[in-house]
Amino acid sequence: MENAFIAALALFFLSSCSFVKKTPVYTIDYKSFTREIKIPAPTEKQREEFNENVKGDFVTVTKENGKTYSGYVTENKKFLDKVMKPILAPYLEKLAKKHPVEIINTLAIFGHEAYFTYFGKEYFNWGGDLFDLDDPQEKGPRFGYRYGFDCSGFASMPYELGVYSGLFNPGDEAMVFSSKGFEIYSKIHNIKDKGGRDGTTNRFRVDTSDMRNLGREIFRVKKDSYPDPEDLEKLQAGDIILLPEGHAGIVVEILGDFYYLEAGGWVCPLHGGLPFRINEALKIFSQKGELVIKRSLPDYGKIRK
Repeated sequence: MENAFIAALALFFLSSCSFVKKTPVYTIDYKSFTREIKIPAPTEKQREEFNENVKGDFVTVTKENGKTYSGYVTENKKFLDKVMKPILAPYLEKLAKKHPVEIINTLAIFGHEAYFTYFGKEYFNWGGDLFDLDDPQEKGPRFGYRYGFDCSGFASMPYELGVYSGLFNPGDEAMVFSSKGFEIYSKIHNIKDKGGRDGTTNRFRVDTSDMRNLGREIFRVKKDSYPDPEDLEKLQAGDIILLPEGHAGIVVEILGDFYYLEAGGWVCPLHGGLPFRINEALKIFSQKGELVIKRSLPDYGKIRK
């Protein structure tokens, strides 16, 4: 009788559990799939130099308008040269043989994981870009720290990395989301670089306001809505997602599915900064306003393995 009671009790609990609504999982952990570029664990010395608690330098600069501006500056270029570049070097020959969409996808995932590994999930840094082109910052989320990206700094990162590594010619309009590409494009089309403080130049660092005017529009997502299924079919890795008010993220492809990536993971909260499934990410993102999806790369669709 006792064994029968225990068995019946166990069956009751198992049946009850089936009625519990499970929380959908929209993220993917880096440990669950094989990345094309492997990132070694940081050494103790590297962790001492590169971590999320290092404060930036406070500097004062004089801009072309004659005014002086003070604030903190990033040093992402140091992390690029001392950590990212050596890791990336053995993969460049293989990457160079891939389609541009595949290259940008690989570099976006690599850059995101590299910063995730060294600086944690909250590596957002106001004014942060890969080459430290932006002006000194005196306010904004984590503006006083040395390493990290803001939204457009991260979204442009794989394009910057592609040009920097010699995988792309900056004169190719596909690279217009990189600073070198934007500079060339701006001079050809007589576009003024005014992303710095008070509308001054910030050395062709690509901001969200620039991204809205670059590349080509693929589709839009209305405020507070899911993207249309036929529009989702148009997506490809490397597409930039923009809010009119000034926020940006980038599309990546992992195991045949599209995900949304951004610095800090603040548009899709409480998910640990990991890649977030695109359909749900765009729905959450659209709560802030109508979304515009922009592209500079050649049309390609899904990555063909």
